[in-house]
Amino acid sequence: MRKNKVGGKVGIKRAVGVYTVFRIKGLNLDRFINIVKKRNITLYDVKKQSDKRLIVTVSYNDSAKFFAIAKELCYNIKKVREKGKGYPLLWLSRSVGVVLGAAVFVVCTFVAGDTLFDVRYSGSGSIYSREVDAYLNQMGVVKYARFSNIDLERLEDGILSSNEHLSFASCAKRGSILNVELVLKSDKVNSLDGNVENMTAAVDGVIESIKVYRGTALLQVGDSVKKGDVIVDGYVTIKEQTVKTGVVAAVSIRVNHVLYYRAKNEDESQSALLFAEAELLDKEILAQSVTCEKQGDVFLYTVTSEYRQVFYAG
Repeated sequence: MRKNKVGGKVGIKRAVGVYTVFRIKGLNLDRFINIVKKRNITLYDVKKQSDKRLIVTVSYNDSAKFFAIAKELCYNIKKVREKGKGYPLLWLSRSVGVVLGAAVFVVCTFVAGDTLFDVRYSGSGSIYSREVDAYLNQMGVVKYARFSNIDLERLEDGILSSNEHLSFASCAKRGSILNVELVLKSDKVNSLDGNVENMTAAVDGVIESIKVYRGTALLQVGDSVKKGDVIVDGYVTIKEQTVKTGVVAAVSIRVNHVLYYRAKNEDESQSALLFAEAELLDKEILAQSVTCEKQGDVFLYTVTSEYRQVFYAG
């Protein structure tokens, strides 16, 4: 396909339904119009802005010839814009590289977002991360695997079945990372046996994750709960019929803990943190902060800790 230049822009040779708008400056514009018409160029929307300025539209296919005539006659010519129903196709033909680049970017972003780059473990059960990692490898959950090929719920059940030391497993996609939370059986709190009618919160906090194997969740991730609130109730609704089923569920709650520590010195932040950690010795601490306020002759340290606690019913 041959290319030509109009006003410094590169365009395709033929374009249907596309027009170019030019601004012409110079003397004796009527003479210029007559010369252009004699050379078989059709003019559209001829508008004289003054005796020395003219706005005119020509077919895109005649624009190179029109531009050459204006230069030949020493008129000052400038392309204003292109328009017409066929202009989008013209733009696409000029922007093939941009369009292809955008398409490649979208595809790469999608592929990257669906690609597993790393597995990260958390929770008290992460001491068995090597064993769980071996199980994941057997299941094809390896680096560069496709997230779309991984059934996270089935993976959680498989992890629990493959390791008798674990009582809870949660798998969640975070970008290109697979986060696996593991909890030891010895950490079970509020775990009931038999036919459990409902599951209530044992602490105040915010629900971080919730897995319901039997029953109906009344709250969801992100909801605040108070001690005693019912989180999961032992029923299901099937075709507008309510059936009692009992509850089998696991809920992770983020809990805030505040400790006050008084000291005579202003540099006792580390001691305050140690006392807070001693109170939460069996908890998985997620974050901590310390503030200090002078009260008379002593300093009051406030340690705010956030920890995770997992509850089970079933």
